[in-house]
Amino acid sequence: MPKDTHHGYDQLAGRYQLFEKLMFGSSLAKARTALLSSIPACRSALVLGDGDGRLLEQLLTTQPNCQITSVDQSRRMLEIQQKCLSHHPRRDDVTWRQQDARELEGFDRQFDLLVSAFFLDCFTFQELETHVPLWLNTLRPGGHFYLVDFQEPDSGWRRLRGKMYLSTMHHFFRWYTNLPNRVLVDWKQVLNQCPLELVALQNMNRDLISVQLYRKAPG
Repeated sequence: MPKDTHHGYDQLAGRYQLFEKLMFGSSLAKARTALLSSIPACRSALVLGDGDGRLLEQLLTTQPNCQITSVDQSRRMLEIQQKCLSHHPRRDDVTWRQQDARELEGFDRQFDLLVSAFFLDCFTFQELETHVPLWLNTLRPGGHFYLVDFQEPDSGWRRLRGKMYLSTMHHFFRWYTNLPNRVLVDWKQVLNQCPLELVALQNMNRDLISVQLYRKAPG
């Protein structure tokens, strides 16, 4: 992902929810929260690239004792998150950081929970190979990783349909944000090399979206 994509995401921020609804209806919103109830109680969470804050809002509800740090490279996206939560009674339990996730550092602790929703698909395979292990280093042993992202369905008409949706999406983001990806990166291959145990899995939107909860190996 080029260093200047944050300018594109700044421009996209106010229109993102409209694009999402036009392209995917309510399926992305449903996917973001599909397995939240499966996450054990946490006291700290790191959320990468939540976008407009809808997932943050739900996390504050399902994790009532959790302090959340939200990281996004887009200043405008963070402003929209803050506006989304401006009247939330637990707004002060969220800390916002404008930072490129590839340069993530400066935490004085490890988190109980790491969250990424429609985030890994923004990076090249080489970037994921480098940075996913570093992102997982922010998670304490035994902590949980909540992941929501696109995947290519395995076969048949679902695969053809998925390729059509993914191609349209990548062309749009490439034009709007300078995102380099032309196809969906195989993020599963990267995760398979990490010390993670799959706890829960739900595929949605005719297998176009995968919701996964992992536990990081202890020790």
